[in-house]
Amino acid sequence: MRVLSLGCALPNPQIDNYDWASALSFFDYDAIAVDPAEAVSKLVEGVTRSGAAYSTYDEQPIVSGSTTAAGVGLADLLRRRREETERLLARGGLVVCFAYPDAPHPDVSGFTGCHRYYWLPAPAGRDYGPEYVKAAGGRRVSATDYEHPFADLLENVGEGILYRAVFAEGAAGFGPGAKVIGRSAGGAAVAVDLAVGGGRVVFLPALASNLSMSERSRIADAIVAGVRNTLLRDAEAEPPAWLEAHSLPGIAEAKAKIEAAESRLDELEAELAAERNTLRGVDRYRRLLWQEGKYGFALPVRDALTLLGFASVTGVDEPATFIFGGERVLVETEASPGVVGMEPHYRLRQRLEREIAAGKERPRGIIVVNGQRELPPEERTQQFEDALRVAAESMRYCVVEATRLFAAVRDHLEGRGDATSFCHRLVNTEGAFAPDAAASPAEATAGEGE
Repeated sequence: MRVLSLGCALPNPQIDNYDWASALSFFDYDAIAVDPAEAVSKLVEGVTRSGAAYSTYDEQPIVSGSTTAAGVGLADLLRRRREETERLLARGGLVVCFAYPDAPHPDVSGFTGCHRYYWLPAPAGRDYGPEYVKAAGGRRVSATDYEHPFADLLENVGEGILYRAVFAEGAAGFGPGAKVIGRSAGGAAVAVDLAVGGGRVVFLPALASNLSMSERSRIADAIVAGVRNTLLRDAEAEPPAWLEAHSLPGIAEAKAKIEAAESRLDELEAELAAERNTLRGVDRYRRLLWQEGKYGFALPVRDALTLLGFASVTGVDEPATFIFGGERVLVETEASPGVVGMEPHYRLRQRLEREIAAGKERPRGIIVVNGQRELPPEERTQQFEDALRVAAESMRYCVVEATRLFAAVRDHLEGRGDATSFCHRLVNTEGAFAPDAAASPAEATAGEGE
């Protein structure tokens, strides 16, 4: 198996590294790996704008004009590479392309409409323009199809990724034959597998430009493995029905063992999923000690209050409101690497004033703070400003540290402490929350140092 890399140095014994001009014919390889920004755009702009020197494998210079005895015209070279790619795909070959948004190259003499992806056939009725391949940028990528031959590369490339494009999906994308194999941290499709012209085109996230030689070698190994496994997978057609009548010793036994192992695997996977859900269900409360933001801190606060006895009456995208003891309770949260300031007070005060202006009975209020969140709880000296305590006393609401809320959750899960009493004291505290004399040792010491 031979792979041709164009525009991207990939050190591996099975990879030939060349530029767009100097490479041998694409169709003589099993697969090509292309960085189109480097291999195509840099060459085209270099020849047309700055007269950069490129030559073919047999040392014929590439010239901006027509082909002559003195050199090969750029337009002729570009068209030849398009034909070679079509022929490679037609015989079941593979194109691995590092994805960038398309870009026009209007200065190619004799080639009107030249662009970055001119050379790559697309699925029927589609192209690689901005409708389907959109500009983007990011680093975090994960595989979505762990059985795909390039899943290992997507999972293990780490900081070697710097993706520059995302792909349209569904009815707006490349059609039913397209398969998303990798997504960004935000869920955008950044790696896709397409059936094109009898072969396959696999778009991968672009690589970072500052890779070390060892990183490039590791990526090259993963690409070789991905190419090999893709070609092997595509070579395996469905066997004819009559083949069952021509068995060999050991086939039936092996199939029986596979079925038994798969049955056990299904049971283990179900057990694993259940235990992971159990862990997630409990472990989310530990976010109270160190997280921030809506999903990291605010939602775990709501979960904790619900566990202890409050009843939520608002959705996750609405400001938190609970019912406890027949009273409405407005809840605000704030987390900080330092000391929490007055921001949650202003939000809660605005909500309380709106309730009063609407003629409603004045609700209770609670602010849960996670100050100095990057420190272990026992090392936190002060989680909120004294001005926040004064404001809470003035407006008659409660300020409580997330460490105390966590201690109450732990007491409840361990079957000790009095969750109802804890909630009553939260609702009725006017100022900074403090445990009463009957509090459990965990709750009593949770806020020490404040």
